[in-house]
Amino acid sequence: MSIRRVITDIPVADVPFVTAMIAADNGTIVEQLSEADGQVTIVAEFPEPVISAATAAAQPHVALQAAAWMRIAQEELARGVVEIPGPASNPRIEAYHGTTSGGTADDSVPWCASFVNFCITNAGGRGTNSKAARSWMTWGKDAAGFSDGCIVVLQRGVAPMGHVGFFVGFDGDRVKLLGGNQGDKVSIASFERSRVLARRVAA
Repeated sequence: MSIRRVITDIPVADVPFVTAMIAADNGTIVEQLSEADGQVTIVAEFPEPVISAATAAAQPHVALQAAAWMRIAQEELARGVVEIPGPASNPRIEAYHGTTSGGTADDSVPWCASFVNFCITNAGGRGTNSKAARSWMTWGKDAAGFSDGCIVVLQRGVAPMGHVGFFVGFDGDRVKLLGGNQGDKVSIASFERSRVLARRVAA
């Protein structure tokens, strides 16, 4: 089963970059349309993440929980959630913040941890209730390696700063995460493996 995403209002000059990013995320371009204003719409399909057979066999409850929250994360990716420039704020991102202590906040507040909380809680789990990325370093239990859908915490600047997202694979020696606030949007992005601080799964 695949996830379809429609990307609109792409400047012609940016089409090669967007095409390359789709390919990097293992996506396939289904259709490319010219818009009336000269910009471009691209329809792409991305594979739905699957939990590896090894993970499922070794830790069936962990695999099932990861599959549940990854379905939600992929749905948010397919929505094309992105920050709104200026004083306006994306209400979807405000909803991510709403699953943490202190409640809703606008999309100028770092929201990677809130995105993970949203996915976990909507999958029926219990998150960290925190907007801080490093709050995930002690959540659940150590993954003892990279597994599909595990939560990865990255170093960013100095503590308590950080970043958090869901592991979806490797890009050479880099790790690929599906996460929020990656390029001001929900996206799949690659990060240096040396930045990994923790890998966590449900206890």
